[in-house]
Amino acid sequence: MAAVFDVVDFLHPMDLAARSQLESVPMLQPAVQKYLSAVKERRTHQALLVNALRLGPRQLPDIYKLLPPICEAFGIAEPELYLMQGPANAMTVGHVQTAIVIYSELLESLAEDEIQAVMAHECGHILAQHTLYRQMARAILGTGEAVANSWLIGKAATMALSSALATWYRKSEFTADRASVAFFGDPEPLQRALFHLLGVPKWMPTEVSYSTFIDQAEEFDKLTESKWDRFLARSLESGATHPMPALRTRELTIWAQSTTFEQVMQIAKHRSPQDRVGCAHCGSRLMPEWRFCQTCGATVPSGLGHRDGEQP
Repeated sequence: MAAVFDVVDFLHPMDLAARSQLESVPMLQPAVQKYLSAVKERRTHQALLVNALRLGPRQLPDIYKLLPPICEAFGIAEPELYLMQGPANAMTVGHVQTAIVIYSELLESLAEDEIQAVMAHECGHILAQHTLYRQMARAILGTGEAVANSWLIGKAATMALSSALATWYRKSEFTADRASVAFFGDPEPLQRALFHLLGVPKWMPTEVSYSTFIDQAEEFDKLTESKWDRFLARSLESGATHPMPALRTRELTIWAQSTTFEQVMQIAKHRSPQDRVGCAHCGSRLMPEWRFCQTCGATVPSGLGHRDGEQP
C-alpha cells in the first residue's frame, strides 16, 4: 500500500540548509565510518530489552495502538516502542533497528492525541532519515573530546563537526514537527503537547492562546535587531537540542496556515486508499477480507472487514 505522505511533503528549508552545511564538513564521512564501527546497536537493543517495557498488542495496547497508523501513513517499518521511567520526553534510537522510547512523565502530562502527536514527530525523524546523524550528535555533544578520541578525528575537527551537528540537530526538529502536523492535518495536538511540556497543566487547555505565545516570538525578533542582541540570542541556543519553544510554535503554525500545507493535504488525500480501516484494539490496518486483525487477533466488527465475495 502506498504511503499517505512522502518525506518531501514536509522537509523544512532550515533542516535542508543545515544538513547541507553539515555534510560539507570534511571530517563528517570519516566520523560516520568510525561511529558505525565503534557503536554497536545490538548493545542498545539489549539495554532496552532489560531496562524498558516494550509496548505491543498485549503490553499497554491503548498506548501502542497509536503507533501503527502513523507508520502506515508515513510508509515506514514499524519501530519498536518502549516505555522508560523519566522526564516528559521521547526519542528515537537505532539506525538499523529503530526504536522509539517514551518516558513515563510524558504519559502523565499529555492527552492521548498529544501522545500520538509526539509519536508522529518521532516517526517524522525516521521518515526523514535523521536517525544516524542525530545519534552521532547525541554522542559527540554528550561526551565531546572523549568521543573524538575514540573516532580518531582530532580536537579541531571535533569542534567543527560538533557545531554543525548541533545546528542541524535543532533544525531537524522543524521537519519532525511538520510531519506531526501533516499526520493530523492540524497543528493543534502538537501545539497542546508543547504547551503541556512547557508546564501548562493538562487540565487547563482552554486557558492558553497560541497566537499570544507567537506574539512572544515576534517580540523576541525585535530584540535581536542589533549585532550584539543577535549574539546574545545565539548564546541562548548553546547546549540546546531543540529550537526555542515560541519559535518552534510559530514555525509549525505558519506552515499549517500556508498554501503549501493545503497542497500537501490535498495530495495526501488522493494518495490515501479508500479501504484504510484501523483495528479498534491495536490500530493496525485492516484489509477488507479480514475477519480478524492480523496483528492482535481481535475480531473485526461486521461492516469493517469481510472475505472476498461476501457482503460486509
